[in-house]
Amino acid sequence: MTRANEVKDRFRARLQAADARSNDFRRKLLEEGTRALEPVVGVLNLMAEVLNEADNVHGSITGLEAKIDQDNFISLCAKLRGTDTEQKIKIKYGPELGGSNYISVSGLNQRYNERLVPGAAGAASGRSVGSDIHLDENRGTELAEVVREVVEDFYAAQIEQRSHFATVQ
Repeated sequence: MTRANEVKDRFRARLQAADARSNDFRRKLLEEGTRALEPVVGVLNLMAEVLNEADNVHGSITGLEAKIDQDNFISLCAKLRGTDTEQKIKIKYGPELGGSNYISVSGLNQRYNERLVPGAAGAASGRSVGSDIHLDENRGTELAEVVREVVEDFYAAQIEQRSHFATVQ
């Protein structure tokens, strides 16, 4: 029978090795996710800067920090806050079962979803899964352009709605 200290030492070593592998995986995933989502985060940060200017009264964009969640996805939830409304755009980057990494997006409306996955033609590089859109990880730049339009339309629609309401009264 092995001694108690040998069992403990072997178990500690095994736990430390597993922690090291897990930390290495998470570090690598965070690096890859940061690279894949950089175009989207960059656009959102630029637009948030405009909304944070001193004379701006149209709202704010928050939640732009990408983090690793409990399911080992890099995730961020951009909150578009207007004067009267709010919209959330959730973006995740991570492993697909049995395959490569992908970007998952929710919070866009159907019009923008169609631009990213236009029916069967987009099946090779993206697909719709419920209300989420799953895109190949290399489509970050294309997603950034669509997210830019979503943000512009969100804030412009609020301004136009207020001015329309004011002229009707």
